[in-house]
Amino acid sequence: VLTEEQNDRLTLVGPGTPMGELMRRYWQPIAGVSELNDKPTKAIRLLCEDLVLYKDESVRFGLIDASCAHRRVNLLFGIPEDPGLRCPSHPWKYDETGQCLEMPAETPDSTFPSRVKLKAYPVQTLGGLVFAYLGPQPAPLLPHYYPFVEECRVRSIGWTVVTCNWLQ
Repeated sequence: VLTEEQNDRLTLVGPGTPMGELMRRYWQPIAGVSELNDKPTKAIRLLCEDLVLYKDESVRFGLIDASCAHRRVNLLFGIPEDPGLRCPSHPWKYDETGQCLEMPAETPDSTFPSRVKLKAYPVQTLGGLVFAYLGPQPAPLLPHYYPFVEECRVRSIGWTVVTCNWLQ
């Protein structure tokens, strides 16, 4: 029988926890590429972090903090542009690295946008899935397992919510 501390050590995956730090060192599948065809943003809860996955107009994927740096508006309702995602409220624009690109109320010579950056994580697509890496840089190579890269393979990608922790 595990103690509460032993159970927490094995099952908690938030930032700074032992298993959270371990799980962040692997690419995690977070969505199907086709999920962003009709609606270009998707709420993602991954390893106890609330994030937004988006596909911009140039078909670049980004995974950034769910809340805008200005007034914490949820970027799930953001507007995809080329490049990046624009906040629906005021409207600051961010790229896939979380860097603020535009603040419409700032003067053209302002350096303020360059000092605003959201938490962001690299993403890659492979075999119809979107994978995210939340660990330290440099990120390892995304494994090109045979079922993901084989030509002429029929793939069916789906998801379900399973009410348990990762270990169960």
